This record gives sequence, structure tokens and C-alpha cells, in this order.
Amino acid sequence: MAQIKNRKKSMRPLEIAIFGNTNNYPLLLAQGLQKIGHNVRLILNRKEILHRPESRYPHWTGAYPSWVHDCSDMSDDDIAFKTPAINQAIHHLTRQVDLAILNDTGPAFATYLSCPHVALLTGSDLAYYANFDTVSLRSNVWAPEFKRSSSGRRHSLEFANFVARQRDGILSASVVCYAQKGLVPSGDQMLEQIGVSDSDRLMLYFSNTIDLDPREPPSNERLTILCGSRIVYRHDRNPCLGAIDFKGTDVLLKGFALYANSGGRGRLRLFRKGQDLDAAIDLVAALDIKDRVSWIDEMSMSSFYEEMAAADLICDQFGTSFPGMVTADAMALQRPVMANFKSEFFKQRFSEPLPGFDVRTPEEIAFQLTAIDKDRRLLTEMGRRSRIYAETQLSPQVMAKTLIEKLNMRCTQTDSYS
Repeated sequence: MAQIKNRKKSMRPLEIAIFGNTNNYPLLLAQGLQKIGHNVRLILNRKEILHRPESRYPHWTGAYPSWVHDCSDMSDDDIAFKTPAINQAIHHLTRQVDLAILNDTGPAFATYLSCPHVALLTGSDLAYYANFDTVSLRSNVWAPEFKRSSSGRRHSLEFANFVARQRDGILSASVVCYAQKGLVPSGDQMLEQIGVSDSDRLMLYFSNTIDLDPREPPSNERLTILCGSRIVYRHDRNPCLGAIDFKGTDVLLKGFALYANSGGRGRLRLFRKGQDLDAAIDLVAALDIKDRVSWIDEMSMSSFYEEMAAADLICDQFGTSFPGMVTADAMALQRPVMANFKSEFFKQRFSEPLPGFDVRTPEEIAFQLTAIDKDRRLLTEMGRRSRIYAETQLSPQVMAKTLIEKLNMRCTQTDSYS
């Protein structure tokens, strides 16, 4: 970690390269690092709009700032087979870089680096790309003839090497950024198998206080509830998904039905997004709340923020996942959140649990909605507390400082071992 140590002594900014931009999460980190004085380049590796900056900044389409580099023409096979398509990304990762932050397939590039690196894990980078089971999952859909062929066997071998490089990049990281231990048990188990110790881990949890200003509560006559998470709740029908993916939408629907059937006048809005959408539509009909539930098509991030601002209450997850960017962005907007907050884990990372209406069962949801209906001041106060928490605990600047402090601490520990 000599580069970081020397830059710390000279008080010069670090030259940081970030690979990958899952859900624009690394973009927030990049902006936080810039705001505390470091020079950052962001390397894009996906074409899906969800993972591109223009989903947050439409005016960037076709005209990125100079520090954003589009390397999305490479595929997973290019990385596995080390084709020339990866050379541009390697160039941006290795040219005058003091620190690399590797997201998505990025840890597989760690072998090319001559500087310390951070593994910024957001889901599939660990559960899929660092999992040897993925080799079998991919080959199981091949025709038997191709699987037995020299090309098929070579493909499996190269992808297994890709997985091994991904795991090695995670293990060799100075810091591994992942959910607080206990929030994703399957991920914890994988990190332990790879060899990552608890002392190497750090949870980064961002609220977009850079783009989102606090908004005054809407004046809705009827309580308007927006569920921002995707609809996934049937474990038996989605065996390839992990615990982090299941949002417990059925718990929310059953709780809302109890509230509505006891006289609550509120309305619930959900997005047409998720593997269990059709099942949820059927459940709404079975619960006899069709006239109280409305469905929204997927939309841009800017439109999504407007939907949140127009709602009185935001709902996130009530299952085996944990509150994600829906919660964090709602807090930045000064909107209160109702969810299963997993407070027993978050209080291990932060000085106090996330503010919000913490519920876990349909009965608790119905009770809380009824109480809010009777006193809307509960929403105003919780929204105010949420924005303060977002600014002081979860802003990109705070998270960036926390990461650099963790790296400096690891640097000191490494020096003491030598």
C-alpha cells in the first residue's frame, strides 16, 4: 500500500480508478471521493441503462464528462478468454493509478494492477462471478454435443479460470465492501470460503444527498403509499436467487389488505417489475383490494424520484433482503420509509439504526398504517429525521471518507506486519 501511504504523507489527492457501475452505486462513491478532494475515473462495463450514468443524468447521453470512460463493448467471454476487447479497460485501470476500486467483474482484473485495490461487491460480483457453481449453471443449458466438444470444454475451463481470478481479486483486496455481516448469510459464507476475514470488510451504504434535495410533504387527501422495490417473494419459484433478492411483497400486500378492510382509506402503488409480478397481481385480486392498488410501469430514475416525492410513505422490503437504494434515496428526499429494517445488523455499523417505521408482519404493517392515518404528523417528523440521518451518516462524502480511513488503517496494519 505504498502509494496510499506516500500520498497520505504528501497530502496530495489520490488517483483512483473505479471499474463497474452496478445500479450507479459506484458513481455515487466516485462523486463522494471527488468531493473530498480525490481524482477519480469511472470505467463503465455494461450497456444496460440501469448501470449507466445517463439514467441519473439524461443530459450526459453521448457526452460523458472526461472522467467517465465507456468500455462496455467487452463481454463476459472477453474477460474469460482475455481477448483484446479488455485492453481499453486495463489501460484505464493501470495508467497512473494509486488505488483501484473493483465492482461487478472488476475483481478479475486485479491481476493486472500494480496498486492496492478495493473489492466493491454489490451482488452478482460475489454470488455469480465468484461462484464455481456458475460454471455448471452455464453449461447445463448447452447441447450435450457442444458440452463434450473441445470448444465446450475449453469454454468451461476458461470460465472456471475467470471465476478463480474473480475470487482471487476479492481475497487480495485491501478492503472488501459488502453488506454488514448477518444481512446476507449466503454472501457471508462465500466470503469466508474465499478467505476474507471480518476485519477486511466494510459496509458502504449511500444516500444520494448530492442530487436529491429534501422535499416538503405532499398534501394528499388519502394516504399514498409507494412500494419502490421490485416484486420478488416466492422462494420456491426463484431457486437461482439469493436471500438478498426476496423483498417480501406478499407481506406488504397482506398487511395493506388488513388495514384497508379495517377502514383505512389509503392507496398503494407498486411497480410492474420483478419475477413475481403476475403472482402479486393474483394476490391483490384474492385479497379483494384491486380498487385500492395501482400499478406503475418502469421509468427513468428522475421520474422515479418524482413518484417518491409525490407519496406520503415509501415501502421497501419485508422479506429476507435488507433496505437498499429505495430506502436511502427516500431518506434523501425527506420521505419516511416503512420496511423490515434489520436494525439488529445496521446498529452494528452505524451509531444508531436507520430511522423509519420498522415492521415485519402483516399485522404490524396494518397497525402502523392505521396509526399514521390518524396522525399524519408522524410522517412529517420521520421524514425530517430521515433527511438528517442521510446527510450525517450516509452521504457519498461520509462514505468516501470512511473508506479512505479504513484503507489508511489497513495500510498501518500492513506496515506493522512487515
